[in-house]
Amino acid sequence: MIDLDDTYRRLARPASHEQLAAHYRTALRHGGHLVNAPEPARPIPLLATAILPSATGNTAIHMLHALPKNVDSELPEQLLEIAHRNVTDALHRCHRALELDGTAHGYTVEEWLPTVYDIAGPLLQSARLDAEPPSVVQITQEAISWLSRAIAELDESSEEAPTSLAETLARLLAVWTFTDPATWHRPSS
Repeated sequence: MIDLDDTYRRLARPASHEQLAAHYRTALRHGGHLVNAPEPARPIPLLATAILPSATGNTAIHMLHALPKNVDSELPEQLLEIAHRNVTDALHRCHRALELDGTAHGYTVEEWLPTVYDIAGPLLQSARLDAEPPSVVQITQEAISWLSRAIAELDESSEEAPTSLAETLARLLAVWTFTDPATWHRPSS
């Protein structure tokens, strides 16, 4: 059974860069397995392919939070799985877009990962179920906003594009951590 209260309590603990990096690597590895078709070779079309999984993940997260607490079905687990798979896919695509833009503009993804972790850590630590909307719902919505902004900035060749991609990735990482099956299946302390 899914216990949102317990999960939010566990998310509120500080996470080190090493812990977040481990989550990120796992998400990235799993995301690579989800891509069936050849990826676009340019950042904007690649980010455009991240919109659908981001929106699907957003819907699943929202519905998970909207369900009554004592739903006696497999629906919460299914929603969590849908969110996890789609956020994993979106994170992978956004990472690849950052890689492609970095190649074109002389930076590396590794330069931006500490920024991703600096943003994701506090988002997780301050996550609250009693916020309106609940924090993870808000973070998921923000990921889509930052994704849209990154697409516009890449289109304008803005120097801010890597920052927007890092903001997107941080939020996707936070949501991925929330949806990670290990988060739901470890005992609360």
